[in-house]
Amino acid sequence: MTYSKLFEPGQIAGISLKNRMVMVSLATGTAEKDQSIGNEFLTYLQERADGGVGLIILENTRVDDTHGIAAQRQASVARDDLIPSLKHAVDALHAKGVKVMTQLHHPGRETFININGNQPLWSSGSKPCGVCQQETHEMTTQEVEEVIQKFIAGAVRSQKAGFDGVELHGAHGYLISQFLSPYTNQRTDRFGGSFEGRFEFLKEIIEGIQKACGPDFPVGVRLTVDELLEPNGIKDYLTLAEGLKVAQALEKLGIAFLDVSNGIYESFNSLSEPITYPQGCRTERIRVIRDGVKLPLIAVNMIKEPWFAEKMLEDNLVDFVGLGRAVLADPEWPKKAFEGREAEINRCISCNFCFETLVSDTIPGKGPIKCAVNARACREYFYPDYPKDGKGRTVVVVGAGVAGLEAARVLALRGFNPVVLEKENQIGGQINIANKPPHKEKINWIVDYEKHQLDLLNVTIQTNTIATPDLIASYQPYAVILATGAQPVRPDAIPGIHLPTVYTLDQVLSGAVVLKNKKVALIGSGSSGLETAEFLCENGNQLTFVEMQETIGKGVYVQHYLDAMDKLKPYTIRNLPFHQLKEIRENEIVLENLATRQIETCPTDAVVLAVGVKPVQTLLKACESICPKTFIIGDAAHPGRIESAVRTAFETAYALK
Repeated sequence: MTYSKLFEPGQIAGISLKNRMVMVSLATGTAEKDQSIGNEFLTYLQERADGGVGLIILENTRVDDTHGIAAQRQASVARDDLIPSLKHAVDALHAKGVKVMTQLHHPGRETFININGNQPLWSSGSKPCGVCQQETHEMTTQEVEEVIQKFIAGAVRSQKAGFDGVELHGAHGYLISQFLSPYTNQRTDRFGGSFEGRFEFLKEIIEGIQKACGPDFPVGVRLTVDELLEPNGIKDYLTLAEGLKVAQALEKLGIAFLDVSNGIYESFNSLSEPITYPQGCRTERIRVIRDGVKLPLIAVNMIKEPWFAEKMLEDNLVDFVGLGRAVLADPEWPKKAFEGREAEINRCISCNFCFETLVSDTIPGKGPIKCAVNARACREYFYPDYPKDGKGRTVVVVGAGVAGLEAARVLALRGFNPVVLEKENQIGGQINIANKPPHKEKINWIVDYEKHQLDLLNVTIQTNTIATPDLIASYQPYAVILATGAQPVRPDAIPGIHLPTVYTLDQVLSGAVVLKNKKVALIGSGSSGLETAEFLCENGNQLTFVEMQETIGKGVYVQHYLDAMDKLKPYTIRNLPFHQLKEIRENEIVLENLATRQIETCPTDAVVLAVGVKPVQTLLKACESICPKTFIIGDAAHPGRIESAVRTAFETAYALK
């Protein structure tokens, strides 16, 4: 397929772009500890520039080093001493034919006190963020004016560094968004009250930048056009109708472009959609803005595949498509589309591990974000071109799940001869189970990608092949990599655990066992349990959740939890948190209420176990005796998720000497 619209040149306020693809801002945590752009961040950016985007909008770049810190290693335009590193980055990216803008950012209440001088967070009001839950300070009029000047100063420094323009982050509930919204702005000074009052903060920033930087320096705005808070029971918030009004007011101010988004932290799944959301899930809201203003529009829209990006342009929905997680997962996304190599794109599966690690790692300064399907993402400087030193030496890889496939891919790129042995009749391992709950089809993409890569590299996968020690030894391997996965746990200590009406998740999701219109007790409410719950409910089963923790879904990443709970709302489910399974009988289970220590029974036709998995390491000792270079990766080493399977495989295969 050709993409005539995607690769058509475009203009933003006199700035010529070679195509219609914009790498939108995505926090990575790759800046240096002094907030400058060093080798890590620049290498990350350069790889995306080489990949073919037309414009790069830098990650959320702080304008206030005192009260506006979103992450420890976050790029900044708050100081003059940072201009040289910014200029170095701009020059390097310009040399690759890419235009570059900063995104000027202040988190307001959506950050954490401990990285902001242990002082209450500055915001338009004193209402804390419902997610971050930090003490929040309503800025005085003078403090508001000070922050306006910091935005303007950040734009001036950006211009001095050679950037082609700036984008103001007025989306996702950050400070500008906080001023625009009646939910977070009940001020009584000139920056609050009416629509015009709430718009004043952004208006003064834009007018100040236009005056300081001149008419030829583009100023765009990323804007939440709908906070989508109604499902949270909140009535007074920035709705789509008012978002359009903001967009029209911005157009009158003469901004260069609008980058359309939606949601705030308290409606997080709308601003960083999980795997169950389809491509194009924002289309209706974008269309309202498209029809209401004549500004050039950029928008992300869960774009994962080039055909859909092309369709957005063909439908005149946007002027430029925004690629965020798509080019985190595959920096060559545009290049592969241009060359007709769509099947080679490592498509983002929307697992949101990048955002999960933003919270767990990047904000507290533990390291950059991680991508589940691309282990090199944000670490390109440390993993440059694959060393071609394999010399045709044979490496036996046992298991063709995600870990085994990724190990084989990296080994082949390095010039090794990977021999992949898989006992089942198909590849993919646990993905063939994980893809069964509703709306999980995207998870197949990682297997599709790996298989296509191995085909291109002429790597043969031997399915229906049991890897015995003798077979492994017959290859006289230089190394052995065990990617033998994990198997479901059946706690033998529980009486009745082996009754014929007791099943594991694998049995149910694979279709080996079909449960319909039954009374089912689901034991365990981790991620897998929550996903299986919807699968069971769709088949008409009456579900009882049994969980030892004090709440259902405790420990599940918040986005996955909220998404699963939204999907389960139509069903009547009996939840029994803080209950321990003590015994399974033919038509009932025996539970202990851990709060009261009372014994209870619950009638059941079937019991489904979601109590975890244990590594399969049966070949480890034999292989260590066959080959000193024996490694164990993925779930076989430590049961985890796709990210840990890909990462351990990548790192092991990359480091093999």
